[in-house]
Amino acid sequence: MVAPTLLDAPPAADPRDEADAPRAEVELELDIARDGSVTRARVVRSAGESLDASAASAATAFRFEPATRDGAPIPARIRYVHVFAAKSPPAPAPAPAPAPAPAPAPAPAPPEDPDAFVAKARVEAPPREVTRRTLARDELSRIAGTRGDPIRAVELLPGVSRPAGLDGTPILRGANPDDSQVYIEGAPAPALYHLGGLASVVHSRVLDTVDLYPSNFSVRYGRKAGGIVEVRLRDPREDRFHGIADLSLLDSSLVVETPLGDKAGFLGAVRRSNLDAVLNAAVDGADLAITAAPVYWDYQSVATLKPTSKDRLRLLAYGSSDRLRVVLKNAADVDPALRGSFGGSTVFHRVQLGYRHRTDGGSELSTELTYGRTDAKGSFGGFARSDFSIDTLQGRTELAANVAPGVRLTAGLDVLANHFRGGYRGVPPTANEGVEQTNISSQGRVAIDVSQWSRQPGAYVELGLRPVPEVLIVPGVRADYNSMVDEASVDPRVSARWEADEKTVIKAGAGAFSQQPLEYASVRPIGNPDLRLTRSLHTSAGVERTLVEGVTVGGEGFAKWLDGVVGSTPDGREPFFTNAQRGRIFGGELLLRVRPRGRFFGFASYTLMRSERRDEGEAWRLFDRDQPHIVAVAGSYRLGRGWEIGASFRYTSGAPYTPVVASSYDARNDVYDARYGARFSSRNPAFARLDLRVEKKWSFQVWSLAMYLDVQNVLNAPNREGFAYNYDYTARDGVRGLPVFPSLGLRGEL
Repeated sequence: MVAPTLLDAPPAADPRDEADAPRAEVELELDIARDGSVTRARVVRSAGESLDASAASAATAFRFEPATRDGAPIPARIRYVHVFAAKSPPAPAPAPAPAPAPAPAPAPAPPEDPDAFVAKARVEAPPREVTRRTLARDELSRIAGTRGDPIRAVELLPGVSRPAGLDGTPILRGANPDDSQVYIEGAPAPALYHLGGLASVVHSRVLDTVDLYPSNFSVRYGRKAGGIVEVRLRDPREDRFHGIADLSLLDSSLVVETPLGDKAGFLGAVRRSNLDAVLNAAVDGADLAITAAPVYWDYQSVATLKPTSKDRLRLLAYGSSDRLRVVLKNAADVDPALRGSFGGSTVFHRVQLGYRHRTDGGSELSTELTYGRTDAKGSFGGFARSDFSIDTLQGRTELAANVAPGVRLTAGLDVLANHFRGGYRGVPPTANEGVEQTNISSQGRVAIDVSQWSRQPGAYVELGLRPVPEVLIVPGVRADYNSMVDEASVDPRVSARWEADEKTVIKAGAGAFSQQPLEYASVRPIGNPDLRLTRSLHTSAGVERTLVEGVTVGGEGFAKWLDGVVGSTPDGREPFFTNAQRGRIFGGELLLRVRPRGRFFGFASYTLMRSERRDEGEAWRLFDRDQPHIVAVAGSYRLGRGWEIGASFRYTSGAPYTPVVASSYDARNDVYDARYGARFSSRNPAFARLDLRVEKKWSFQVWSLAMYLDVQNVLNAPNREGFAYNYDYTARDGVRGLPVFPSLGLRGEL
């Protein structure tokens, strides 16, 4: 893909009469045809009716070198910012003098004059994967129920099941949360959310886009057999200083950005939670106490240098901290060991240096080097403690080039190394799926101290082939090696897209994927060093149709088969973990989407899915997070005069569970042990939640002020997350989910 290039831009007349009118900006959305002409100019950020009209009128006369894909001209849509320069009061009239000879009229300012106009263009490339769902900046912070947190909007997309409790990692197309990976600017991130879902670890105003690949992703990504979430950070704006201060019941944040000369800029954000006093006040005097100082904080910074129009150097730094302490003053009825202090802290930091070079022919070379440190501590009553540090080194170099007409080559090296150091003392760990609960008092104890490197080099190559302009075929292959299990993998993948007409795309793909076991599962004395890689086969096919401009509808079917899934051994016997489990996942998705245009945007989706697992020697059973029906509807509407309202609704089937049918008394430990029925033969009640958001914004000459209210679970639905049993399992109560949760906030923006 090559973006359009501005060739001719007739200046827009400034209609203002004031002699000292301030600098003003009008942001336009331009549709550029294959011949480079502008077929439509729409105002997306206003500076006033007269300025809007002048800028839009001038833009319709612009001429561009059209965008191209593999050398062929294509239509494009870009964002363009027209800047009207500030006016200065007229100088005093000079003394009378003889009239000079008539002078030619002054020429209009050249395009590179920053006081004349500034242009910014973005052309969205067609997806090379079968499924890539992108949330852009216009949508990210306006979805109800997310509290303005854009990454939370991923939970509303098709194929994303609802995580339970404090497990906030997305469940993508029936995969275990550990099977999916979050990337921030191409580097693996240790967490996506604070404390299992309160907020994402990246501030909404620093984000550029969030891409979701629920399965069948490109060879650019590896080491996982589920799905991918890719988070991209934006570059600083280069026009002037900007600042945003946001204060809400949930947290407080500050964002600043400024140009650093003509070719550099800086963007920084910090955020801290406000939940300390709220949580402690809510549980004062109860058997449960929560202390947090603070509950969470995070930061992000982006510094860019663009020495030429084709080169960019970026330095990123970001990090996050979570700390939570839960104290059970009295032991739980069902297990005396469940008392005392539970919780811990997780802190991570990342620093990344990146370089990108683009050529006139559409080729691109990029390199990123990332170093990170993660420190995690946990205490689990009197029965377990952990303290680990992880040093991470990651490097990626990628070349994308047009090597022939209709042929684009992408090749890269992707190297990851982790050093684990620390110890664990407590009950034996188990797999994260399919394990029935056992009383802590009845379990033994293990101890481990480890200092070990995990090296995971990888390489990939991919071709984009266009035998005809309407067809894109993308074959690729990825090779990885993992030192923890001393095993290599070679995973071929292919996808295809056919533009049947200007409004219809038919797509399909298949691919092989590999994943290493979790580190603790392959380390003695608590794991099995003879574990091997988990293998997965993904297939999918679908169709997308543009109904009218900006409105699309699509349907897609998918299937996944898993082999060598790591599971716990029966009764926790040595070697504790084996690759004896298999899996199969089938489903279909429907998505209706209205992209941000004018006053409204939104989407509605439905997913029908079944996810199953088969343990060695047993029949197929449900995956413990299987949710057959997933419905999501979200939308936002600008009423005018600064008012905006939004709503989102989510419905999912309840997750399956294994019912308790009886209990037996363990005299040695003075507890009752549960006796279970058929595995995952019962299902929790369905989950349903309605969220509302309203915002009022006041705009002034150089700044704005907004007040917003975001209310989760407006109907206060109980949304049971499971059961709490009495001491002998003869009675139980449903564990309620999040009650109605209002978040009131105030935001000032410069």
